[in-house]
Amino acid sequence: MAAETESSSQFDSLKERWRPRIERFRRGWDRFTEEKMGVLGIVIMVVFVAWALFPDFFAPHSLEWRAYLGTEPGRLTAEQAESLPHGPAFGDPFFAPLGTNYLGEGILTLIIHAADDALYIGFAAGLLSSLVGVPLGLLSGFYGNTWIDEMIQRIVDVMYGLPFLPFLIVLVAIRGITTTNIILGIAVTSWLNNCIIIRGETLSLKERSYVESAKVAGASDTRIVFRHIMPNVLPLAFVFLAQDAAIAILSQASLAYLGLADFTANSWGLMLQNIKSNGYVFDAWWWLVPPGACIMLVAAAFYFVGFSMEDVTNPQEDS
Repeated sequence: MAAETESSSQFDSLKERWRPRIERFRRGWDRFTEEKMGVLGIVIMVVFVAWALFPDFFAPHSLEWRAYLGTEPGRLTAEQAESLPHGPAFGDPFFAPLGTNYLGEGILTLIIHAADDALYIGFAAGLLSSLVGVPLGLLSGFYGNTWIDEMIQRIVDVMYGLPFLPFLIVLVAIRGITTTNIILGIAVTSWLNNCIIIRGETLSLKERSYVESAKVAGASDTRIVFRHIMPNVLPLAFVFLAQDAAIAILSQASLAYLGLADFTANSWGLMLQNIKSNGYVFDAWWWLVPPGACIMLVAAAFYFVGFSMEDVTNPQEDS
């Protein structure tokens, strides 16, 4: 009985400790859902995440499937190639809702299986840019007008002077065209806005009374930065993480279109590059439009979520 009473007391104590956090989350979620753009972004993202996690469930065929039975991949005859693509037709030897490409691969199948690559690059590059930009912004802001701040800001100035896409192309070309190097290249060039905004917010927060009280109480700089300041800038960091993820997806698609992509992977940008390299840009709209629309939608979803999160973290007006 005593053990049960002690367990119940610990549960009640934990519940009371987390109650304010839960209430803040509920208020934030209510404000987030007031923005229809944010809800739309979440819905779009859920669809693409479902595609990424369960591609075999949503895709009508496997990646090895080809339109014409009895032919090897890439071995279609000229007559067969000219007859591609077929629209949705259950009476034909195959079913391809969005048609097929010049190899007889289903466009819808390729699009669904490419969702995991886009989301992986987006989330990984966005997270890496935040892991670099947020700590540097915190240090730069907390030690404002010192040599630490000056050193970080001069690095930012130099990086801002480099053209984004050409620098990314050179970096990826030197290190090799792999998905990992593309993510690293995007992260290296996308942490700057994180650093600048977090620095400005930190400069404001370090003048607050609770920070001054922590200094008087003898708290170390590390404790003040990570215990008292960082929790207040994390919501803003999430906003830029969403924006960086959108930029990463667009950048990867641009690199793939230019031929700087991991050709062992399947991506929407690589589909566009294949359209261009095979001369079907003006002839096969069913092959061109879907991957472009997916790139636009997933980037817009991240921007919509980031826009709504910005309103939650920094509301301009009350409802």
